[in-house]
Amino acid sequence: MQIDLTQIDLTQIILAVITLIFGILMRYVIPSAKSKLNTDQMELLRIAVKTAVYAADQLYNSNQGQEKLAYVVDLLHKQGYVLDPKQVEDTTRALIEAMVKELKLEQAKVAAG
Repeated sequence: MQIDLTQIDLTQIILAVITLIFGILMRYVIPSAKSKLNTDQMELLRIAVKTAVYAADQLYNSNQGQEKLAYVVDLLHKQGYVLDPKQVEDTTRALIEAMVKELKLEQAKVAAG
């Protein structure tokens, strides 16, 4: 028995291959692009927080921590980041504290020499 290849309908096979390709795209490519976008957004937030922390340090005394935090949150809010000063999100609060630590380390280096 021979199969005549000219009479086989390839439509179902082509549809199955296209479905498989879209399935792979949905599973791997799109989430990868989304995580890259989130990484870029996080870097922009890091830069905005660093700028706000450095500005707050210039404007307030060292014993005005709450005022500095309120200034940072307000400045970030003006830049489009919505934060509540009383309930700053954990990630943003950690980022603010990290920038404060970085600022203090840089100030110590300058003071040391």
